[in-house]
Amino acid sequence: MSDCHDNQKRQLELASEKGASSWLTSLPLKEYGFLLNKQEFHDAIALRYNLALTDLNRPKQCECGEINNINHCMTCKLGGYVALRHDTMKETTANLLKEGGCRDVQIEPMLLNVTTENLPSGTNITDGARLDVSARSFWTPLDRAFTDVRVLNPQAKSNCIPIKQMYKSHENQKKNMYMHRILNVEKATFTPLVFSTTGGMGEEATKFYKHLAGKISIKTKQEYPYVISYIRRKLRFVLLRTCIISLRGHRGRKTKSMEDSCELDLNYGPIIEHY
Repeated sequence: MSDCHDNQKRQLELASEKGASSWLTSLPLKEYGFLLNKQEFHDAIALRYNLALTDLNRPKQCECGEINNINHCMTCKLGGYVALRHDTMKETTANLLKEGGCRDVQIEPMLLNVTTENLPSGTNITDGARLDVSARSFWTPLDRAFTDVRVLNPQAKSNCIPIKQMYKSHENQKKNMYMHRILNVEKATFTPLVFSTTGGMGEEATKFYKHLAGKISIKTKQEYPYVISYIRRKLRFVLLRTCIISLRGHRGRKTKSMEDSCELDLNYGPIIEHY
C-alpha cells in the first residue's frame, strides 16, 4: 500500500476490518437477507473501495445541492436513509437479543427521570430521554442492559483520525451522555454500539456481540464459531444494504403543500348552512 494515496490507504484499512469482507464470502441466501442483485453488487464494490458510481438511475447532484458522490450519500439526511440505517441496526440487535434468550427486550425504552442525582457535566438529563434497545439477563441474570447505536461515515472529514481512535471517540461521546445516568439512576449497564458504513465496529460493540453469540450458542446448541460468523454476516448485510439503498434512493424535498397539510380542512362533506 506504500504507493497508494492516503485516502486509498484508509479505504483499504477500513475494508480489512474484522467482518467488513464477510458479505463477499456469503452464499446468496434470500431467507437471511444475504442477497444482492447485479446493480447492488456493483455498488457494493464501489462502496468498498470508494470508487466513482455509474450515473445510471442517479443524478450527479443531490437535491440539497451537493455533489452526489459516495461520501455525501453516507451523510446526507434527505430521504431519511441515515435514519433507516440506524433504525435497521437497532431492530436487528433487538431481534438477536431475543434469539439469545434475553427477556423484556424493548426498542427505544424511556429512561427514568433525573431528580436529585448529581451527574457529571455533559450527561443527558432530559426528561423522557430514550436509548435504542434494552434487555434483561444479558450480562447478568435479571439485570437490565441498555445499548445505543451509532453508524458513522469513516471517510467524513470529522472522522479523519486513526481508525481505532475514531471508534473510541464515538464510544466516549455516547458514554459521556448516558453512562452515569444509566449507572446511577437506572442501576443498569450501558454499551455504545458504534459501527462504520464500511462494515467495521468499535471495541465495545465487538465485546457485546461476542457475548451475545455465546448466549445464542448455548440456547440453540450450535457451535460458537458458527454463531458469531452468522451474527457478523447478519450485521454486515444490514449495513451494506442500507448503505446501497442510500446511493440511489430518491431524495426529493418535501413539498410545501405536504408540510402545510396539517392546516388543511380535510372535511370533504358538503357544508350545510342553517338559517
